[in-house]
Amino acid sequence: MPAPGERRIPAGRVSLNVRERPGGPPELLCLHGLASNALWWDPLGELLAPRHRVVAVDLRGHGLSDRPERGYGFADVVSDLETLLRQLGLQRPVAVGHSWGASVALELAASASSVSAVVCVDGGVLDVRRVFGSNWEEAEARMRPPQLSGLTEARVRSMVERSGLGEELGEEEATRIVLGNFAEGPNGLTPRLDLRRHMEIAQALYQLDQGELLGRVSCPVLFVMAVNDDGLAEAKRAAVEGARARLTAPSEAVFVRGIHDLPVQRPREVAAAISAFLDRLP
Repeated sequence: MPAPGERRIPAGRVSLNVRERPGGPPELLCLHGLASNALWWDPLGELLAPRHRVVAVDLRGHGLSDRPERGYGFADVVSDLETLLRQLGLQRPVAVGHSWGASVALELAASASSVSAVVCVDGGVLDVRRVFGSNWEEAEARMRPPQLSGLTEARVRSMVERSGLGEELGEEEATRIVLGNFAEGPNGLTPRLDLRRHMEIAQALYQLDQGELLGRVSCPVLFVMAVNDDGLAEAKRAAVEGARARLTAPSEAVFVRGIHDLPVQRPREVAAAISAFLDRLP
């Protein structure tokens, strides 16, 4: 299948880079996780288009999109997306979010009637404050990302091999996707999302009342969650059931054996779960 088209779209005060595959309704707006990029959705787009139009976006500060100095809270990110929907002529698409992107998708659904359904891929269920500490000072240290500046492509490839991310796509394709998180710097590869912006997003995620957010979502929601043998499967299942209890609209849950980055590691299972969910939408 041909590669998706790629272009920059003015979205208010920023321009956002999008990767788009044409197709029919319902259209999908795909949102990556923290410090990730729109390439994360290439495998899913190849599987779901042309039956569905698939639009993946580099959120502000990420990938090839603009990196403003400030404005990385949920209100700013959602405002970008509401403008982007109008610019692209997307009428009530299904918002598909991975990790942090799942919370962004839920916030987009709660803030306006601009989406018809939400898919949360290994995200959108946890109250981060219960996981990382009772105050931001404690959580800040625990949520700080590892130092990744000065990487080489060979080192990234090695990281991909050790993670199992390329089990389905192959190491070359998985490495290409992960390299989208980095830009060439004077001393090697450096994250496109710098530390200050990363931590501004992390603080917004820490301060988010996930339960309250779920209570404001009135459209159908699908949770596609990763489970493995780390002993946390039952806790994750309980968190999903707790999240579903907060919703006022119908919801479903599918559990996929794999790591957190399911859109890259298990695209066929994720695409199958989404396709079945879309078929059941009214």
